[in-house]
Amino acid sequence: MTIATEGQAYIQTMIDILEKMLAHRRARPTVKSDELYYELLSKYYRQINRAREEEKFVMGHTVMAPIELFFAMDIVPLHLESTASTMAILLNRYGEFLDTARAYGLAPETCSAHRILTAGFIQQVLPRPDLILWTSQACDNTAKAGDALMEIYEAPGFFLDRPYRFIDRHVDYYRRQLAELVTLLEERTGQKLDLDKLREVVRNSLQVLNLYREIYQLRKAVPAPMRNRTLMNQLIIEWTYCGKPEGIKFFETVRDEVKENVQAGRGSVAYERHRILSLFLPPFYEYKLLDWMEREYGASIVMDPMSSWPMKIEVDPEGDPLEAVARITFYRVGSRLMHGPGDVFVEDCLNNAREFKADGALYFAHIGCRQACALIKNIKDTLAQELGLQTAVIDMDLMDPSFSSSDEIRNKLEEFFEMLED
Repeated sequence: MTIATEGQAYIQTMIDILEKMLAHRRARPTVKSDELYYELLSKYYRQINRAREEEKFVMGHTVMAPIELFFAMDIVPLHLESTASTMAILLNRYGEFLDTARAYGLAPETCSAHRILTAGFIQQVLPRPDLILWTSQACDNTAKAGDALMEIYEAPGFFLDRPYRFIDRHVDYYRRQLAELVTLLEERTGQKLDLDKLREVVRNSLQVLNLYREIYQLRKAVPAPMRNRTLMNQLIIEWTYCGKPEGIKFFETVRDEVKENVQAGRGSVAYERHRILSLFLPPFYEYKLLDWMEREYGASIVMDPMSSWPMKIEVDPEGDPLEAVARITFYRVGSRLMHGPGDVFVEDCLNNAREFKADGALYFAHIGCRQACALIKNIKDTLAQELGLQTAVIDMDLMDPSFSSSDEIRNKLEEFFEMLED
């Protein structure tokens, strides 16, 4: 089997599982956005599997890539970290992938999302992209990942160096890099970028991001109007559908659900006892912990860094669309917080704690993320000194259940909530 057909087989298995999950949601409905989430994921992977027969160019890209360019050029995006991680979860291949990465020479201190991605390439279970795009955001693991992936699949690649600060000359520097990427894509695909189409995609992106920000404002309500689990669904859809009408529909659906709860004075849990600030991503393999927190302790995650949109988005989609894409990059919260500078992250956490009336904070300390973990003491001390807020640091690995089991994480959470209640 070639890499292409091998990858298609595994992607098809993922599609089959996601469609079963969608059928389950429809048979036992919760909220409409849950159904839409699984519907869009299934559609995303079907597009990847159809790309070869439709003779479409496939762009394998890491997190925070400028996907607006791909949509404007009718290129099929393949979000590498998300696809590999979803495959590990749905097919229960954690151990196999992580063992492969270890044999390749990747240490446990390397982010497990990137270890699993690299293993997916080594095992040839991911489709071969026509081009690999990786960036300096949001972490140093991402910045190095592309070199290994290019070598394993013998595929061409392009590196985007996102500047550090959101100032005009850095935006211009990034815009020039995007222009170089467009030139390469035009050479590889044989088609010119339609600037009017790119403007349309940028308008869609801005609508998605403004909806995300509107949801952020609505979530300040007491009791918390959005379920803990929804924060992760939003993140994945923004990664994969920002710039598409489907992304707008999803975020409009979430917005309407949250707004309805706010207007009715209804919370996401029957009786809210704790309003929690989540300071990093929870383990991808155990979303059920988020449901358990709601059920057992009435604990609502009122805000998290990846949903924090305090900045008003100011981008002109009708002018230079490449500059608009460059500017959008600096607004995306994963880039703004994770890429630095660190004082932005600390100040944002402090403001969120105040504005969302948090009474405690959780820091899911992912061993493979040096950027986030380096800020733990600073954030914990700031929240304690400024607001008297207690922070529980939960040691875990984002994608490796063997590092810290679900039971271990649950026990630490129980201790924290009991301390809050005492």
